[in-house]
Amino acid sequence: MAMLKAMEYRQYICDALQGVLSPDVILERNFWILAQADAMFPLLWSSLSNEEKEAAKPALINPMDERIFATEALRLRNTTARVLRAYNEANIPIICMRGVAVSETLYPQSYLRPHTDIDILFDKKHLMMAKQVAGNALHFKPLPAYPMLFKQGDIPLDLHIEPIGSERIQAWKYITPLHTQDFFKYAEEGELAGEKALLVHPRVMLPYLSFHALKHSFERLIWLYDIALLAKQVDGKGLWDEALQGIAEYKLERPCFYALSYAKKHLNAPVPDDVLQKIKPQMGFVEKRLFKRFMKHEVIPYLAERLFSRMLPSFPVWLEFWKETIYPRPEIRAQVAGGGCVKCNFIRTRIKQIANALWSFAKETVYIIKA
Repeated sequence: MAMLKAMEYRQYICDALQGVLSPDVILERNFWILAQADAMFPLLWSSLSNEEKEAAKPALINPMDERIFATEALRLRNTTARVLRAYNEANIPIICMRGVAVSETLYPQSYLRPHTDIDILFDKKHLMMAKQVAGNALHFKPLPAYPMLFKQGDIPLDLHIEPIGSERIQAWKYITPLHTQDFFKYAEEGELAGEKALLVHPRVMLPYLSFHALKHSFERLIWLYDIALLAKQVDGKGLWDEALQGIAEYKLERPCFYALSYAKKHLNAPVPDDVLQKIKPQMGFVEKRLFKRFMKHEVIPYLAERLFSRMLPSFPVWLEFWKETIYPRPEIRAQVAGGGCVKCNFIRTRIKQIANALWSFAKETVYIIKA
């Protein structure tokens, strides 16, 4: 079999989750490499029969089974428990934004949803103390050029005072009015990783997870699968009216429409047609083509920026958004540069990104002309 494209891979994964997987695909090594990089491997592997697993083993680079998934999940779970315990003892209310907040509330077994980092959200007034807890109590080390990111071994702890990352790219604050206080307003006490934790209502989590997936241009299928499972939970509890209220309040109809449309068509999410109709955005000719490509499993370069720019309230804000996206603040340029000479590496990286974007847009222009 020739090298798999991302579109083909996603189609095969969606088919496999519905119990249809070609024997030829099972033997394709690149399929399993993509599944592991996409965090879909445990979910896919657990859906195979014993005979299919035996047939697939020669195609794996490293041996994999449920014990390995469970061991890695337990390691992250124990670290998350330590984080929750430390912040509870310090009387700093925090919310786990993803990680175990998704794996333990949406999946039948948490190891089916691998994650590699811990993201926590808290009020800005606790920032100094939160950093002290991360460094002094938990012994996570701060990373150079990343004032909110700490690391212990290979596990990052990412501190957030805003859920959408507007402290990093300030123009994002014009995209949605979703803020930290909304998470705490619609949270209730529960348990994660065996520790007391705040669990956020789907009214906030559904638009947030859709925004987060779009922020990364829907690059990973597992983010869309998270949303599909959350939609199933919303449907089962009869919470669509509340979810729609949250989507409208935070002005996140566009990312929710994209995510829920894909989840309904390809991941068996029980999303009512009237819900999609209520959140469907106005689309021009170009965006209609983007949406059509997205629904055909294509991972579209710079989809986030292209859709976010359509969600901005005015032309001056639009200009500010693109200015900061292309040439951000000095501390962000240092992060993009990734070390060494900031000016040289940032310019080199941006030139490469702009060249790739121009080439992508040129190909799209040709397709549009042909159409």
